[in-house]
Amino acid sequence: MLRKKAVSKKITEYLLDCPCGEKARVFERQKGYMAHCLKCGAITFFDNPQLLERLRFSGKLCHHQLEGKLCRGGHTTWCSLCRIRTFYYHDPEKK
Repeated sequence: MLRKKAVSKKITEYLLDCPCGEKARVFERQKGYMAHCLKCGAITFFDNPQLLERLRFSGKLCHHQLEGKLCRGGHTTWCSLCRIRTFYYHDPEKK
């Protein structure tokens, strides 16, 4: 029986503005970063550490208008310019 390796993550000082209005804590992972909103469950993944500077000043990683696409369990967005993937349980545009 194969066991999945536990993903280690370290908490950072950064907070991401979630579309639901809450602040999502950003974690450093072995490969890249992730943010998880405890209110709505949205999860954001990105690799570029320079994007953390955007969080320091504006609270947003990506300023592009992205369309949420259906995926298993909710919706997802992908910004090919910023290279950010976000998963939502509900489409944030349809509140």
